[in-house]
Amino acid sequence: MKNSPKELDERRAWFVYEAARIENAAAARPINPEPWEKRDEAFRKNMIAAVAKQCSPRRSRSPSDLHDAWTRAYKRMGWKYGQVRDVKRKTHPDMVPFNRLGRLEREKDRVYMMLCAIARRMR
Repeated sequence: MKNSPKELDERRAWFVYEAARIENAAAARPINPEPWEKRDEAFRKNMIAAVAKQCSPRRSRSPSDLHDAWTRAYKRMGWKYGQVRDVKRKTHPDMVPFNRLGRLEREKDRVYMMLCAIARRMR
């Protein structure tokens, strides 16, 4: 049975998000967000759209471009820079230009791009 485009986008987003969470934990990054089912609807919709774009020919071609797109999307959802990630206050320490991120956070963007490359192969 073939998935509808919407179902495929949702499955891809879930895969990328949860695989990134697992990789995050394995890499011992300081921020490891909540499981998919605990994220709010606005976030999940944003993630589905972001992964769908990253699985299309319009995808970002560099981790820096990808991070810039993430920052813009978070700003649209009301997030801002803060020294700690706080879901209630919508603050995140990664809301800075890519070149100001630490090595572990820059690697996270590269991992996300690789996971999206895998997701592109899903049918």
